[in-house]
Amino acid sequence: MFKIGDFAQLTRVSARVLRHYDRIGLLHPAQVDESTGYRFYSAAQLADVNRIVALRDLGFGLAEIGELMQEQMSPSELRAMLTLKQAQAVAELEAVERRLRGIDSRIIQLEEQSSSIDLVRKTVPAMSVWTSAYQTAHLGEALDALSCMVKEMSQHIEDPVPPYGMARWVADFDEEGFSMEFAVPIDPRLEETAMRDGFQEELLPSVEVVSTVRSPDSDDLHLTNAAIGRWIENESAQIVGPVREVLLADPALGAPEQVVEVQFPIGLSQMP
Repeated sequence: MFKIGDFAQLTRVSARVLRHYDRIGLLHPAQVDESTGYRFYSAAQLADVNRIVALRDLGFGLAEIGELMQEQMSPSELRAMLTLKQAQAVAELEAVERRLRGIDSRIIQLEEQSSSIDLVRKTVPAMSVWTSAYQTAHLGEALDALSCMVKEMSQHIEDPVPPYGMARWVADFDEEGFSMEFAVPIDPRLEETAMRDGFQEELLPSVEVVSTVRSPDSDDLHLTNAAIGRWIENESAQIVGPVREVLLADPALGAPEQVVEVQFPIGLSQMP
């Protein structure tokens, strides 16, 4: 048996909290000295405390934990719940890291250090493609989905060449979700796959664009767009069509090798 102070040291749960657990019926001491009122706990109760702490970390309230403890949750069930919580925590951490990277890049923009972005004005020739609609709330998610789609389709040909695929913004941007269109160059070897997946044939017209190459990671996308916006204004141009995100590296090479070319179709500005 362990005194409450020693048990608190073992479990890293304070004696005050252990007394509260006793009062609400969540975890009673294994024995109480009637003459002194001292509480004593057994080694067998260490597992119970670990379950309570794990369930608290999962976001359960003490009343809910009491019900779950009565149901004698198995270690495998608790492990599954903790694994889910772990995945959620990882996703939250990744989201925070993306926000931090975005803050860093916006600080750079405020310091006017984004002028190193290389922009190219060129004419993109007409291209026959297969297209498919895609709805998303995050550009990075869309590019990942496009890469997976192109990788799957490329398994049917031995010598794919760039551009491997393209995403076009076919609707106004909306933070709650916006429509994109995936496109892959028409290749007779992919016809069966394209038809099976519901792709539609389309001819993309020749267009003049201002473009730059960047990583698919969109955390600093606003830097690229700011540079393009300044260029368009300085050239007295305007955006005349859907923005294109073009995959330039074979998706089969993996994420570290991926690069995209962002293309803004441009024309003469009609503004005074």
